[in-house]
Amino acid sequence: MDLVSRLRNTPLFRFVSFDGLSILATIAREHKVDEGALLCRQADLGTHFFLIDEGEAIIQRVDENGFQRPVGTLREGDSFGVTSLYMPEPRDATVIARTPMRIWTIERGEYQALLKSYPRLRREVTLPDELQARQQMPHFDWFGPLENIVHFSHRHWLSLARALWVPTLVMIAFLMLFTALLALDLLGFEPTLLLVIAGGIYLALVVWHWFDWVNDHFVVTTQRISYRQRLAFLYESRSEVPIDRVQNINVIQDFAGSRLSYGTMVIETASETGTLYLAYVPNPEEMRQAIWGQAERVLATQRATERRLMSEALSSYLGIEIQESLPHEWQVGDEIPPEEIEDLLPPEEEPTRLDKVMDWLHTLQILPQARIATPEQVTWRKHPIFLLTRMLIPLLIAMVAMPLAVLAHFDWPLALTQWGAYYPFGMLALALFAFGWLAWEINDWGNDLYIVTNDRIIDIERRPLFLHSERREASLGVIQNVRFEIPNPWASLFNYGCVLVQTAGRGDFTFDHVGNPAEVQAEIFRRIEAYRERHRQQEAERRRREMAEWFAVYEELEGRLGVHPGAAAPNQDLPPYPPDIDDGHGNGPDGASNGGRTVL
Repeated sequence: MDLVSRLRNTPLFRFVSFDGLSILATIAREHKVDEGALLCRQADLGTHFFLIDEGEAIIQRVDENGFQRPVGTLREGDSFGVTSLYMPEPRDATVIARTPMRIWTIERGEYQALLKSYPRLRREVTLPDELQARQQMPHFDWFGPLENIVHFSHRHWLSLARALWVPTLVMIAFLMLFTALLALDLLGFEPTLLLVIAGGIYLALVVWHWFDWVNDHFVVTTQRISYRQRLAFLYESRSEVPIDRVQNINVIQDFAGSRLSYGTMVIETASETGTLYLAYVPNPEEMRQAIWGQAERVLATQRATERRLMSEALSSYLGIEIQESLPHEWQVGDEIPPEEIEDLLPPEEEPTRLDKVMDWLHTLQILPQARIATPEQVTWRKHPIFLLTRMLIPLLIAMVAMPLAVLAHFDWPLALTQWGAYYPFGMLALALFAFGWLAWEINDWGNDLYIVTNDRIIDIERRPLFLHSERREASLGVIQNVRFEIPNPWASLFNYGCVLVQTAGRGDFTFDHVGNPAEVQAEIFRRIEAYRERHRQQEAERRRREMAEWFAVYEELEGRLGVHPGAAAPNQDLPPYPPDIDDGHGNGPDGASNGGRTVL
């Protein structure tokens, strides 16, 4: 069967026009593979769609417990890898050729470029319902590289209704009273303005609560669970729990919740302080299944990666060559191709005018930087607005006292010259005090540091002149929850807030008054994910080394078994049964009793 016909028979392209199929055929690549060839591998980040023209393949999957089992078979005309055409995600299974095969592949980059060039083709493609739903979900700027959304929902509509029921009852009562007074002709003024004012107030309340409701949402991604609360220009917070830190999920529903499909979800981690409480969750069972499903998928991906690394180590040790005949697919932990980096990394935010002023003052060696980023660590100080407010009084005193100290030398102003020598020395002392105060505030602001390295989180608080110093540290591995708050309109205007890092141990870390708290939270989460991935790889490497040592010991024992003088070679007869030894009581080899026999 020709390629165009094969494409038409796939569920993805069944409604695409002949012209569209002909265009798709131009980017398809033909491959002929031998029996046993690896088509794709679980845990690899997929980039290709596969269409089988001839032959059969077996599907194998490593579950969350590390066991690999066959789960299906692919035959002529079957296809797989639709998700890989739209988003970079780890493969859920390994596909191995059972017979010699002829297949076609379509690469995601070329496919997406084709959809941009031919918008009609995008409309004709038939996506699976789950993938179509995920494509319509929002994408947030705090997502990490290769992070995709799995579940998204706002709070249940009943939360909005409960917020509006009091204003609505008041409005209904007002209208009833107003209508009654109007019917009895008891109003002595023109009612239009009053109606407009009352209606405007009610409409403003409805719009306010609606924006409050629409800005709150629950998000489950491939890496985390996130709950965002936002009241425009007044308050904002976002709590996050890594998906692999979830230990238990409790769903609580009352009578109304069971009838209207909402409930309260309690997501527990290893730490009591890391528990996440989510109220008015719509269809909580659906969200619970999404969380557990993604958690199991993450664990299965980790197990598959470990199994692959073990397989590679054993193959290298035993000199076995693994047949892989298809184009390279991204490996977990490998470098991302340069052409994809800009699309995968979060966009950098433009610095504000205050940031530019602070950078300029840092260049002049006047003020320290509020944020210092290196590959090894990121350091934050409190938002510069807090330094400016603390500098305001001593700066004003210095700006007044210093000119007066200079002018005092010329006996001006005359009204103060009656103080004699006290006046110029007093102004000079006041100016020096103001500059000292100013230096104290700058030093005190610069000494408080919030640091996240590749393996630790650090909170440093120091007072000038070594009066007090406190340093707290914790491993990134014990972090259970990360949340931030922008508490008021002033904080929203200048974009600062508090970042709370909850750990499994005693005591939490609080980054107070940091600028751009959403970015701080995202940076901490990125470092946590990198730390965990690094430790998973180190643990897998340790197990591979142990396996190599086991094989080395086995070979050593095998060698000793072959050369040991007393060792029996394979198929060699054993020596005769050991002779009896006289026990000193006359029971020798020919005695009736041999209770004292010793077997050597």
